[in-house]
Amino acid sequence: MCAAPDRVRAQRGTTLVEVIIFMMIVSIAVVSVVSALSLAARQSADPLVQREALAVAESLIQEIDGQPYAQKDPYSPTGPDDAIGPEPGETRAGSPLPFDNPNDYSGYSENGIVAPDGSAVSSLGTYSASVVASQQAMGTVPAGDGLLVVVTATGPDGQPVMLTTFRARYAP
Repeated sequence: MCAAPDRVRAQRGTTLVEVIIFMMIVSIAVVSVVSALSLAARQSADPLVQREALAVAESLIQEIDGQPYAQKDPYSPTGPDDAIGPEPGETRAGSPLPFDNPNDYSGYSENGIVAPDGSAVSSLGTYSASVVASQQAMGTVPAGDGLLVVVTATGPDGQPVMLTTFRARYAP
């Protein structure tokens, strides 16, 4: 016996509809992956700006912490106690009188970061930094002998990075 002529043949290959559906699914997947990667690439620059602002703030904090915090101004050891803020003639760049005490930095600010010698750091021209210092008690240190220093660095994205240090005064 032979097979009936109206019997359906076994299907081989894919239909045009199946190919179009497959292409749509693959294209949707590719678009999703590419958009996720482009979002990650756009956001990867932000941490760099934050890290640079943090480095600026850390550098200024280290410079401030490197200064001795004494009761008297080293340039006038018999004069009055050293006050918050720079004395007349004192500048960070040090010509003719450099900052000699952590409290001298209070009120200091810069738009476009400069090195301690006063030279501009060209790659950080769009960054800014400022310092605020105030007398504050901490633990057993009375307010008159404690200094709270807050350094704020801001990058071109406008997001501030704030670092704080505390110094206790000693009498030389």
